[in-house]
Amino acid sequence: MKLAAVAVGTSFAGVAYAKQSDVIQITRNDLLIHNLRKQLRIVAISDVHAPSYFRNNDWQSLVDMINKQNPDIFILGGDVIDQAGEERLVSVFSVIQAKLAKLAILGNWEYDVLLDFKRLRLEYEKAGITLLVNERVTLEGLDIVGLDDFLRGSPNYGLLKGEVSTKPLLIMSHCPESFDFMPLTPKAPVMVISGHTHGGQIAPFGVVLYMPTGCGTYLKGWYYKDKHCMYVTTGVGTVGIPVRMGPRPEIFVLNLHGAKSEV
Repeated sequence: MKLAAVAVGTSFAGVAYAKQSDVIQITRNDLLIHNLRKQLRIVAISDVHAPSYFRNNDWQSLVDMINKQNPDIFILGGDVIDQAGEERLVSVFSVIQAKLAKLAILGNWEYDVLLDFKRLRLEYEKAGITLLVNERVTLEGLDIVGLDDFLRGSPNYGLLKGEVSTKPLLIMSHCPESFDFMPLTPKAPVMVISGHTHGGQIAPFGVVLYMPTGCGTYLKGWYYKDKHCMYVTTGVGTVGIPVRMGPRPEIFVLNLHGAKSEV
């Protein structure tokens, strides 16, 4: 009887742990940036993996939570759609309210499932979102580069070579391993926002069971190299089995503040 009670208790604890792992967390950080004109709030998510994420109307609570963060810039960090023919699903992000811009990049899954990129770009445009594939935009003095996917695309690191601009630079790159290939110089500190890892997705009590190619030595959170930094978000969806254990889905909120000197 005691063994049975222990087994039942352990089972309930495991279910509770897995259920808690599905609760979205909002991670807020502040960063001082040299030569930034005004304070900016960036809200980023990655790895939505629609349509599976939308089957229980999870998208409604997700976009509500994002809007409550009052973003200046909203970022979709790749692996947003992982089923061919479902490009239209990006329309759910049309209701997200960002003061300056809504931006997106490609991940490996958009390539793996052979999405129609022409249609995807059109659907993003209809949702008020700009898809950046090796492209650059400038918003309130902040340069933002969206690189193509590291695994399946052709990231143009030439966009970063010899970067000597005094403007702060934010790089959107789906796979964090791309950080190791960026020709970054101490003269131009940059920030990178990445995803792809899911934080391990199945990592009970911090024990990571599997990491996909393209993660490199990065799992989640902040990483630093000289004056450069990268944040790896755990994403919001799942891939493979529709379960998380340990790493929770995440909305990443980054408040950028102007600084008188480089940090």
